[in-house]
Amino acid sequence: MSSLSDLLPAGGGGKNVDFVASGVLPNGQAVALKSNGQVEAVQPVTINVTEDIPSGTEVTFAAGAQYMVVSFDPNTDNTFVMSYQEPSASYAAFCVVGQISGTVISFGTPVVINSATTTTQMGIQYDPNVAGKFVVAYLDNNANGRARVGTVVGTSITYGSQATFNSGNCAYISPSFDPNTAGKLVICYQDIGTSNKGTCIIGSYTGTSLSFGTKDGIGGQADYWLYTSCSYDPNTAGKFVVVGRNQSNSERGESRIGVVSGTSISWGDNTTFNSTAANNCEVRFDPNTAGKYVIAYTDENNSSYGTGIVGTYSGASNAINYGSKYVWGSFNTNTGMVLSFDPNTTGKFAIGYTNLTSANRPQVVLGTVSSSAISYGTTTVIKTTQGPQTGLGFNPTESNAGQFVYVYRDDNNSSKGTAFTGQIAATQTGTNATSFIGITDAAVASGASGSVTIKGGLKTGLAGGTFAVTVANPGAGNRYYINGVLQQTLNLREGFTYKFDQSASSNSGHPFRFSTTSNGTHAGGSEYTTGVTTSGTPGNAGAYTQIVVAASAPTLYYYCSVHSLMGGQANTIAAIVANSIYYVQADGSISTVSTSPAVRIGRAFSPTSINLEFS
Repeated sequence: MSSLSDLLPAGGGGKNVDFVASGVLPNGQAVALKSNGQVEAVQPVTINVTEDIPSGTEVTFAAGAQYMVVSFDPNTDNTFVMSYQEPSASYAAFCVVGQISGTVISFGTPVVINSATTTTQMGIQYDPNVAGKFVVAYLDNNANGRARVGTVVGTSITYGSQATFNSGNCAYISPSFDPNTAGKLVICYQDIGTSNKGTCIIGSYTGTSLSFGTKDGIGGQADYWLYTSCSYDPNTAGKFVVVGRNQSNSERGESRIGVVSGTSISWGDNTTFNSTAANNCEVRFDPNTAGKYVIAYTDENNSSYGTGIVGTYSGASNAINYGSKYVWGSFNTNTGMVLSFDPNTTGKFAIGYTNLTSANRPQVVLGTVSSSAISYGTTTVIKTTQGPQTGLGFNPTESNAGQFVYVYRDDNNSSKGTAFTGQIAATQTGTNATSFIGITDAAVASGASGSVTIKGGLKTGLAGGTFAVTVANPGAGNRYYINGVLQQTLNLREGFTYKFDQSASSNSGHPFRFSTTSNGTHAGGSEYTTGVTTSGTPGNAGAYTQIVVAASAPTLYYYCSVHSLMGGQANTIAAIVANSIYYVQADGSISTVSTSPAVRIGRAFSPTSINLEFS
C-alpha cells in the first residue's frame, strides 16, 4: 500500500493491494488493518476484566448441602461437576452438573452417588484427558472407601459400577488425575481401619470400569496422618505430591513426592512444611509452572491463622524445598479450606475458607506466587451469613480467564446449597474484527509483503490455505502452535484444501493427525482419515499433513499421534453459498452468521468468491 487512495473501491473486478503481514497469514485469511499500516489475522485480542467477587447472581442448588467439592471439565467450556451431602435426604450424597453463561450458573438434576444413605468424605475430579468423565470417591454407609466413574452428557450424569479402594473406614479422601496419562489417578486418604495410616492407591479406568492396585502407606510408612490432600504435577507424568498432618511426628505438616510406575509408588524424602500442627491441608500444583505448588492450611500453633506456602521439587531424589510461610489474615480459619489455581493465569490462585472469628462467614482471598513468595489481595466476605462449608474451582475456559465458582452452605437461609461466580482481575478475549480490511490472496510470511483483496474488490479463488505448525512448551508440556498461536481453534470450510506445514524442526517426533475425538487416540478415539494425506517426516523440509474437507464433515480435533494433550479443535463450516450475505467473525472465520461483534463483508458470487462490499 502506497497511499490512502489504494483503499478506495475499484469499481468492479479485483482490488488487490500489497500489505506487510504481521504474523504468518495463510491464503484466504480475513485480515485486520493495524495502526502501523500492517495487516494481521482477524483474531481474538485481550481486554481487561476488573476484579469482582462475587460477580454473578447467587443460585441455590439444594435444599441443604455440606461437604461440597467442585471440579471443572477442562475439555468442555464453562462446565463443572460438584459433589455434596444433603442432610435433608438422609445424608445421601449427590453429584450435579453446573454450566455457566456469562456470570449466570444453571444446574442440571442432581444424581445420587450411592443408593444407600449416609455417604460422606467425598472427593471429585474430572479426567483432564477425556471430556465428560470424572471420578467421585467417597465413604459409603458401610464405612468402606468406594469410587465410581461418572459420565456427563449435557447436564445429565450416569455412573459406572462402584469399585472399592479401601475395605474399611477412611477419611480425608483426596483423588487426583494424572494429566499426562489418560484414565489414571491416585487417591490419598486416612485409613482409619489400619491405625489411621496415611495411605495412597493408584486407580485406572476403561470406559466406566474402575480398578485399583495395592494400597501403600505414605512413604512406605505406617504413620498416623490427618487432613491428607494430593495433587498430580500437570507438567511431569507420573508424579504427585501428598501433604497432611503427621500425628506420629509431633503433628507436623509433612509432604512427600510420589512417583508412579504402573500401580506402584516410589517415594521421595519426607519434608516438613510446618514444624507444628497443621490442619485443613489443601495442595494444588500451579498448572503453568513445572514442579511448583501451593499448600493452604491452618497453623494451629499460630492462633489457627490461615497460611500459605510454596513448595518446589526437582532432581532424581524428588527433594522438596519450601519458601517462607505467608499468613493472609489474623483470624481463625480452622474449617472449610479449599484451594484452586487459575489455569489461564500463571501464579494466580484463590483460597476459600470460613472465618470463625467473624461469625463463621464464608470468605475468599486471592493469591499470587512469585518465585517462592506469596502476595495476597484483600480478603473478601462473600456474604454476611454463616457458611461453614465451602467449595471453589476456577473455570479453565480461556475466554473466561479469572472466573471461578464458589459454593457454600448458607446457614442463614435454611442451610441451602448456594453458588455464584467470582472474577479476579484478568484478561479476556475480545476481537479486532471491526478493523477488517480484506482477505489474503495467498499465504504470506510474517514481515513479508503480500496481496490482499480489500473492501470494494471481488475476492476469488477462496480455496483453503497453508498453516505453519510449530511445537513449543508453554509450561504445561509440548503443544502445537498454528501460525504462532497456541493450540489455535481452526475453521476449515467444506470442499476446501488445507495444508499443515510440519517442516519446522520443532515438529520432530510430533506427527500431526486428525480425529473426531478431542485428544484423538490418547482419549480412546481413532484417527480421522477422510480426505487426509501426509507426506515426509515431521521436522524435515517438505513434511506436511493435508486435508480436503468433506461435505458435512464432523467437528475435528488435531492431535499428535505420539504425545497427549498437544492439539486443539478444528471446526468444519459449511461451503460458501452463492448469493448469501457473509460476515467475518471474531475468530477470523467467514460465515452467514451475524453474531456481535461480527462485521458484514459482502455477498458471495460463487462457491469460491465474495464481493467485498465497501461500507
